[in-house]
Amino acid sequence: MDSRVLDSALKALSRYPLCDRCLGRLFARLGRGWSNRERGEAVKRVLVMELHRMALEGEEGALEKLVSIAPNVGEVARGVVESLSPGSYREGGPCAVCGGLLENAIASAVEEGYRLLKAYDVERFVVGVRLGGDVARAEEEVKRVAGAGYGESIKAEIRREVGKLLLGRGGVKVDFDNPEATLLVEFPGGGVEIQVNSLLYRGRYWKLGRNISQAYWPTPEGPRYFSVEQALWPMLKLTGGERLVVHAAGREDVDARMLGSGRPMIVEVKSPRRRRIPLEKLEEAANKGGRGVVRFRFESAARRAEVALYKEEAARVRKVYRALVAVEGGLGVGDVDRLRRALEGAVIMQRTPSRVLHRRPDILRRRRLYSLDCSPLEEGVLMECVIEAEGGLYIKELVSGDRGRTRPSFAEVLGREALCIELDVVWVEHEAPGAPG
Repeated sequence: MDSRVLDSALKALSRYPLCDRCLGRLFARLGRGWSNRERGEAVKRVLVMELHRMALEGEEGALEKLVSIAPNVGEVARGVVESLSPGSYREGGPCAVCGGLLENAIASAVEEGYRLLKAYDVERFVVGVRLGGDVARAEEEVKRVAGAGYGESIKAEIRREVGKLLLGRGGVKVDFDNPEATLLVEFPGGGVEIQVNSLLYRGRYWKLGRNISQAYWPTPEGPRYFSVEQALWPMLKLTGGERLVVHAAGREDVDARMLGSGRPMIVEVKSPRRRRIPLEKLEEAANKGGRGVVRFRFESAARRAEVALYKEEAARVRKVYRALVAVEGGLGVGDVDRLRRALEGAVIMQRTPSRVLHRRPDILRRRRLYSLDCSPLEEGVLMECVIEAEGGLYIKELVSGDRGRTRPSFAEVLGREALCIELDVVWVEHEAPGAPG
């Protein structure tokens, strides 16, 4: 045949029965505005017409070829074959690629997909496909035999057709940049799952009391401490989410307060069933859950990529701390100036603190101390220090020295034991509004 399209179709149909969709998919990149089903039907009709012409003109083998491929072509060939050779038409088997299931599978996926999108309050979605191995192998074999070179995969067709038909239902749309969920279609199994993307909210939290952890800390007797995460749990009731995670720009110790600027965070609600809760309503619920000791401000929705940025940022941004320090034997004349001269602008060499070695690797980190301002209190027994440092510097160990694991330290410079007895974080470098009233 002179036509490459018809030649490829003839090669495929000479070996395999193919439905209109699976034949048309071999030529998916030819023509515009047509479905693969329309392509396949058109190619079959033209192929039958061409073989019919050849048979009528007496070309050798044309009738035999038409009769032999008719079972693989299907019903569209019946009339021509019966007119030329009565009684010779034979029914063919199911499609060699999809088993004749593709048309109904797409329709069923649309029905179930729409139900799931509505059940999970999803407006923006994408479609994914989990394909059985036999289907993938059969498709590759048909492509090899046909040698068409203008096709697409069955996965691509299912994704496109399900997405396109769902758009016609209204209220939902395909969004590749910021989807709220993925509809996962199984073929040929026929199941449809929904993988709901988390809700992500950018904001800040303030810990106004001590002995409050950032993450939930369960024990057999109940939570060891009240936590920022627990305070946020009312959000789960509002959104119907399964669980919640706090992604913060660093973390302070359980016994340290978070004041001043508040700590930047992203709150993640996993598997929500309700997505369109006003931000102010979520903030109100979280603040009620905070029991007056944890406060929140939500700023906007966030994207997944920002979570990693927050964690990367936490290691390097500047932070300001207020530390209440006790020095063995009290402060001597010139001790405050000595500390400032020795430590301001210094690079602190700090091994992982002894108190967290059981859960963190023993590494050496270098962090810069930018500024230090200490003022004696109560007849020199205590001093209050305001410390601006690079993120990731352990302040308690900066004071105590941690038996030489942190150098230089307050204790090393003063030549006496020093202890941080209270610690507050008062500023975290990050563009954000001020603390709530």
